[in-house]
Amino acid sequence: MQPGGFTATTTRTRIRPRRRTPWAGRRAVIVIKNAFWLSVCRIAADCSGLVLFTVISRRLGPASTGEYSYAFALGGFIAILAASGLDQYGVRQYSRLRSLSEQTACWQGMLGVQALQLLCGIALLWIAVLFLGGRNASPTVIVELSIFLIGWGLSRTFFVPAIAREQMAVPAFIELTCRAAASLSALTLCLLGVTSLAWILIAFPVAGVALAGLAFGNATRYGARFRFGSSWRDVAAVARQAAPFTLCEGLGQFYIRADLLLIVYLLGTASAGWYAADLKIVEVGVMPLILLGTAAYPMLSRTAVQDRAGFHALSEEYLRAVLFVSGWLAVGMFWLIPLLIPALFGDRFEPAARLLPIFSLLALTKGLEIALYRLLYATRRQNTYLAALLLGTVLIVALNLWLIPLFGTGGAIATVVLSTAVVDLVAMRSLSPELPASMFALAMARLALPLVGTALVVAGLRASGLKDWYVAGGACLAFPVLGYVCGLVPRPSRSLLFA
Repeated sequence: MQPGGFTATTTRTRIRPRRRTPWAGRRAVIVIKNAFWLSVCRIAADCSGLVLFTVISRRLGPASTGEYSYAFALGGFIAILAASGLDQYGVRQYSRLRSLSEQTACWQGMLGVQALQLLCGIALLWIAVLFLGGRNASPTVIVELSIFLIGWGLSRTFFVPAIAREQMAVPAFIELTCRAAASLSALTLCLLGVTSLAWILIAFPVAGVALAGLAFGNATRYGARFRFGSSWRDVAAVARQAAPFTLCEGLGQFYIRADLLLIVYLLGTASAGWYAADLKIVEVGVMPLILLGTAAYPMLSRTAVQDRAGFHALSEEYLRAVLFVSGWLAVGMFWLIPLLIPALFGDRFEPAARLLPIFSLLALTKGLEIALYRLLYATRRQNTYLAALLLGTVLIVALNLWLIPLFGTGGAIATVVLSTAVVDLVAMRSLSPELPASMFALAMARLALPLVGTALVVAGLRASGLKDWYVAGGACLAFPVLGYVCGLVPRPSRSLLFA
């Protein structure tokens, strides 16, 4: 039997049935099922967080919104050191390991590294509270959000046995339950008139601990045990292999959040609140792309090793699907969401609405990056992604220190768009041995055509004298139709992901 097919023989003839790739059929159904549940649960959880963010913005104003965003960003950095990278490393390794003994050894090594990461994260939290607490955010708020985010990071590590086996529905529901419970508790307190962020967010650390505990219980269902059976040499080997993933997450968070931190220091918390409101929309908008990548990651990792031609076809379709969603998000951010911002966050956030057209460029570049880093991970090029993020981080810091004093938040947005584009270019160049440059060029052309067509539709609607709401609605309806016509949307009848 040959990989990816079979050969039937008789005494007189040799028949070769139509070749079926290892990732076709049932695998495609599993990817779509997992992407559906991950998207439904994550979007529901993110919507609860967005509602909380909206209520805090309207009730407490831009200054408190900036404090909340600053504490969340700082807690995110702490959580990355405490629990990150092992989920990406573990899913890739688990999806390729076949024997139970190999998976057990991998899990025990991951537990050892996770314990060391957690100790480092706790130490960093203590340092942050000691030296940064009280300047731009309450120390209590920083601790609450850090514990929540650390628990969330631990849960991703503990969900590795389930995710690698492509059983993603239960982890998605567990995450939704804990996150939504924390957001709903905070929302209730805020609506009851509580004005202290520390009291409003009191349920978040409880939710983080509960999420980590439930995730570990899920891991035991798949044979994982809380037992340190690895030698220090094995733990060191896992730490060495997982380090690029951890550093990638850390730099990725920093180079998307560094501008927010610099805005706080250079322009104040009110400007940071306006910037954070727009950034929140981008983060929620690209979440389906992240979840599609999570669902497809085990298949991409296997196919990259087993079937190079199949990996090319699968990667092309995955890239087109990601660009379609990011392009649609950019259209909405350019024409529709600026009309919604004052209604959602209040009149005090009118400056945020004026920045959204620039943020639409970030939706495009960030969407492309989300697709590329999954392909880099699947082909064992995580070190290249780390180098690209390092370059992007240097650009972020250097350009922000120059452009924010000159152009304010507009300079910060331009900087993050430029740095993300540089990361994308480095990633595409690194993938050239596996994926030809023509594949990326064709995908970008498929994206450019419906964007140009949508702009022409908008020009025609405005010329007819329609109100802005009708023009924005026409743009959001025109893009998916034009995207389908231009081949940006994979055809279900011939799809590898959406069969």
